[in-house]
Amino acid sequence: MKATLKATLMLVALAALAAAAQGDGDGADRRGAPGLEVSGFEWKYEGYAPVEVMRSEKSAVSLKAKRGTDYVFKYVSRLTVRHTGGGPLKSVEWAHVFYDPATGKELKRYRLQSKEPVAAGASLTLSKAVFIRPEESTRHIAAGRQRVEVTRVESEDGAVWRPADGAGRKP
Repeated sequence: MKATLKATLMLVALAALAAAAQGDGDGADRRGAPGLEVSGFEWKYEGYAPVEVMRSEKSAVSLKAKRGTDYVFKYVSRLTVRHTGGGPLKSVEWAHVFYDPATGKELKRYRLQSKEPVAAGASLTLSKAVFIRPEESTRHIAAGRQRVEVTRVESEDGAVWRPADGAGRKP
């Protein structure tokens, strides 16, 4: 089991390095919002992390629950933005998308949100951790190209911007 976990971790780390190397392109892979420019983005493998889980056993007579610890792969999505609009922003939501470069087909989409305020005229790097269970496929990280799409921006005054074409939403 430990040898399998080590081998899997090594493969994921190599895939993450390949994905990080292909990240920021010519700007076509960065979709901002009015008054919010995306100047860069990154997807980075940061090892594995323990998570607390509840395990339950149900029999005809009783239900037992106990806490346990599992380990998941930890990645971080970073988005560097520059606020060129008016008042301060309250939150920014974005999608980190992996897609097939040959067909353009979307392989995997991660929806992320940062509630870190962004002042007018400021540049800021927003980051969000993404946890992936070992049994989940990570093929999209090694095989796909990346892009980011800002999907929602909320200003301090309560105004909300979303893309008109519904990008970032499930059909």
